[in-house]
Amino acid sequence: MSFSGILRSLTAALFLTAGLLAAPAVPAQTTVEIIPLGYRSSEQVIPVIQPLLGPDSSVSGFQNQLVIRATPSELAQIRQVLASIDKAPRRLLITVRQDAGLERDRREAGLSGSIGNDHARVTIPGSSARGGGNVVLRDGDDRLRARILDSRQVSRDSTAQTIQVLEGSAAFIRIGESRPVRSRQVVRTVVNGQIVDRVVEGTEYRDANTGFSVLPRLQGDIVTLDIDPQRDAFDDRRRGAVSVQRAATTVSGRLGEWIDLGGVADSRSDERSMLLGRSSDHVEARRGVQVRVEELR
Repeated sequence: MSFSGILRSLTAALFLTAGLLAAPAVPAQTTVEIIPLGYRSSEQVIPVIQPLLGPDSSVSGFQNQLVIRATPSELAQIRQVLASIDKAPRRLLITVRQDAGLERDRREAGLSGSIGNDHARVTIPGSSARGGGNVVLRDGDDRLRARILDSRQVSRDSTAQTIQVLEGSAAFIRIGESRPVRSRQVVRTVVNGQIVDRVVEGTEYRDANTGFSVLPRLQGDIVTLDIDPQRDAFDDRRRGAVSVQRAATTVSGRLGEWIDLGGVADSRSDERSMLLGRSSDHVEARRGVQVRVEELR
């Protein structure tokens, strides 16, 4: 073959190769398929499937079914994922324990009495508190009393609530009490160009509730909880006052184990000196919240 013939052959081959490279890629064929769901809702499944789809594919939910437009390879992946997540949800028993404790130590020591003669006498007043140990020394009109008070007060209050729920579903439980509280407000009005204040009395109800809302998610034996426990209590020392305890958080732990959600500790000390005596008062209050999740089989 002559040189010109070889050149023409090479030129034709180059044009053919360039044409093949410039040809647009043929997109993979997509099909529409309806897949029924067994235990999960489409709202739960679609966010998991969406990342598996390409730009030409789509997924939507209809009742308890998935409507999917995808390639055969994408459909195969989707079926594998559904086989692992579309299972019967596990039944869980959730227990929330809310504890409150108070410890108070009180110590008081003092000397009181009267001592002197006909010309002069010194009297030392004593404490009005009762109880404790007393030692009295007396000689005629002279009397001295040594008093020691050492007391300890311990109180515990624990509340436990349980609820059954399926994994992946939200649950809520609450109990409480409503009490009437007298209210008073001053209403200011204008009558005939003058400002008149009028006192209006009424009754309103205040609630003290104890409970929690929770959303559990499982991965093997590890549970993750979005939980919001609440504990209210009326303060009998202050009419209408309610003490509130809340601890909204997200925690993880193993099934069957107690998980600490949080706690509060408050410590107060008061020391006073008096004539020939001394007193001290120490109060320590603690509050804590724990949760445990057990699987029901």
